[in-house]
Amino acid sequence: MNKRFFVISLHDESFSRAGLVLCGVLFLCGCIAGTVTAGFVNDGTRLNNYFSSFMSFFLTGNSVKRDFFSAVIDTFKYNLLAIALGFSVIGVFFLPVLSAFRGFFLSFSAAMVVRVLGGKGVALALAIFGANTLITIPCFFVLSVDAFSASLAFFRIAVFKSQKAGASPFNSRFFARCGICLAVLLAAALIDLYVTPHLISYAASRI
Repeated sequence: MNKRFFVISLHDESFSRAGLVLCGVLFLCGCIAGTVTAGFVNDGTRLNNYFSSFMSFFLTGNSVKRDFFSAVIDTFKYNLLAIALGFSVIGVFFLPVLSAFRGFFLSFSAAMVVRVLGGKGVALALAIFGANTLITIPCFFVLSVDAFSASLAFFRIAVFKSQKAGASPFNSRFFARCGICLAVLLAAALIDLYVTPHLISYAASRI
């Protein structure tokens, strides 16, 4: 009876929203954990030296532009991993974990900038992470939710040995969303490559 109830619940459309809720909650938890962790880093000398060099790097105009390949890797890595997890059973468990890691490292990096530079570091943190984050995070959640649903379908088949566990998640809508998100992410990589350095330089000059 319990097993049958669980199978039915997996077919409920409302359950597909669980991926968004679960990934969103763990992303938020990761953001909180990253911010708190940044407050416990005690090696202030190394951090101050790093950010002093970082600011001088942009203020003197001697920065070397990142190559296109590295910009694409930085922009796509979490999103491509989310898609890959959608093709496996373990994605049900690891996609929420990936969301937590995404939130942790984003908030940790931003919090470190603010911690070292104080209130003036807010503008620099926004310049470094703002434009890229506004584009990549929505794409990450769209892809993660679709990947979670796909992984859940595999999980349902693997656990309950049923080939009639529901319609295939890999339909035209799934691939259309992936295509749109990847195109948007490519634009984000170009922005990160050609626009973000100017924003950082401007924000650093105001400190």
